[in-house]
Order: sequence, then structure tokens, then C-alpha cells
Amino acid sequence: MNKILSACCLLAISASAFAQDIKGISFFHQDWEIYCSNTGTCRAAGYQNEEYRNEPASLLLTRQAGARQPVQVEFALARYEEPSFPAAKLRNIHFYVNGKDFGPVAVEGTEFPLMGRLSGQQVNALLQQSKKKTEIIFKNNTLQWQISDLGMTAVLLKMDDFQKRIGTVGALIKKGKADESHVLTAQPKFTVKQIKTPNKPYLTLQPNHKRYPALYSNLMAAQPIPKQEGFCEGIYDGDATKPQPIELYKLTNKKVLAMTLCWRGAYNEGYGAWVLDESLVNKASFVTEHASEFYAGIISSSQKGRGIGDCWSSDEWVWDGQKFVHTKDMWTGMCKGLAAGGVWELDQVESIVK
Repeated sequence: MNKILSACCLLAISASAFAQDIKGISFFHQDWEIYCSNTGTCRAAGYQNEEYRNEPASLLLTRQAGARQPVQVEFALARYEEPSFPAAKLRNIHFYVNGKDFGPVAVEGTEFPLMGRLSGQQVNALLQQSKKKTEIIFKNNTLQWQISDLGMTAVLLKMDDFQKRIGTVGALIKKGKADESHVLTAQPKFTVKQIKTPNKPYLTLQPNHKRYPALYSNLMAAQPIPKQEGFCEGIYDGDATKPQPIELYKLTNKKVLAMTLCWRGAYNEGYGAWVLDESLVNKASFVTEHASEFYAGIISSSQKGRGIGDCWSSDEWVWDGQKFVHTKDMWTGMCKGLAAGGVWELDQVESIVK
């Protein structure tokens, strides 16, 4: 019995040892982009090119890591500065690949963007042409949308590479004869327990406060690697760039969060965030310079890709009692005019916060 238990324990340890942490990636080429997360799931999105900018459209291809995983394809169809269309004009939208009709698609409602999923047959038709010049069209008698194929092959090859499928029967671009026994194994989302903290600063130091210079120098000494020229210089007031007030928030375990406005652009701004002990003199630990707010132990960042707000990046860092853990890194897709707020959730970091 002891030998059996020992063998079981050894197998469990071995399985755990071979389960590696996955670092998410992003990559874009021409009209396509891909984001793969720490779970091993990859999401690739393609869009219309500039010629068809008044008919914004996108495809989202999602594939989980692991053997024999199917590709799921969603679509989004819109019209520039038109919020909706009469239902009669949205009937019988069909999906075409290189001029061949692969049948109708079901769309939800009459408001743009129209959202839906491709059928298995439609997905296969798309993937079979993914290594070639491909004309991808949605249309009926009234409307037409075209997805660019520029960049599709490169992006799907990146998906194969990240998920270790190149040379296997399951690859999308570089197929081979190998089975999928050694492809990337899917990992669960990691879990972080949120430790809630006060929402308001217990102290705000103005630049003319006697303790400000030493604290500011301490924070500026802890910055991203490699160090950035002009890091967190502050805000330009018409005459010069000046450092901003530093807000101090109580965390737990005698730790403090320090935040100060680092930069401001045409439609975004970012706060720097650091953790240090209550003395404020020991070495600080840098978190981010893109924070938007702090609430209940969560630093969040929300930044527009451009002024009209059709593309956003979103990040979160959760206080777990010892440190801030990066629990979310998400992008809503290229700035292509599909919808305010974007249409997709392209993740590099996925987690469960409790």
C-alpha cells in the first residue's frame, strides 16, 4: 500500500512539475492581430481594410490550448455612424469565401454591431483558405462587408507556434504528420484573493511639503526596467513639467500605496503606483504608471486607443495582502470603428479574483 501511495504521489508531483506557467503574448500584422493568454487560449481578430472603413467588420477566431481543440469563429458587422438598420434590410446575410456562398449567418437584433457565430462548415471553409489569398465577405441584397486577409496567415501561424502545433495534424498553417501529444497544455486561470483596503488616502503630500522631495526621489528610483527617460515627470502647466501631489493609501501588513499623476495626453492620463512600508523611506516597489483609479484594494487602468473610444486597453492589479498581482490585461481590438468601447476581449492575463 505504501508503495502504491508513493507512486501516486510521485505521479502527482511529476504532473505538477511539467505544468509550466504560460506567459501571454500579443502580435499584429497588417489587418490582423492575436492575443494569447496565460491559460493558453489564443484569440485572433481580423478587420476590414481602409478601403472599406465605412463598413467596419471583424472576425474573431478563438482556440484553446490542448489536443484536438476546435476553432470557434465570431463576427461583428457595423456601419459607420449608423446605429441600426430596418430588420428587413438585415435578412439573409450570407458568408462567402472566394466567391463561394457558404450559407446564411444568424445575427442578433437590428442594432450595430451585428454579432453572431459561424457554423462549423463556414469555419472550415475559412480555415481551408487561410494560407492563400482569401476574399472574405458577408452580404445580402442590400449590404456588404469585407474582411481583409492581409496578415491572416502570419497571425494564425503565430497561434500555431504559441500553442506548439507546428508540424502537427492540428496546425492551422504549417501542418505535419505528428500527433498533438506534445502541444501546449491548457492551464486554468490563477486565483487571487482580494484583500480590501480603504478607498481614500490617509495623507496627501503637496510638492511644497517638507517630506515630498525625499518620497518623490524614492518613488522615481523604482521604475520600469529598462529605465525610461522622462519617466513620471508630471504635468505640463504651460511653463514647465511639474511633479504632482502624492496620495498615500493604507494597505495591510504595514504597507502603503503611493500614487501620483505621471502623465496626461489628449484623452488619457496615467497615475504611477508604488508599494512601500509605512516609514516611506525604504525601497519602493513599482506597480504601474498607467493607473486610472484605486478602489477596495484594486488598481485599475482603462486607456483609450484613440479619441472616439472604439478601442480600449484594460488592466487590473489586486492586493493579496503582500503585493499587487497583475490579474487582468485585456484589449478590445484594433481601432476600426466597430463600436464605442470595442467589441472583443483579447486577453493576455486572465484570472479569478475572489
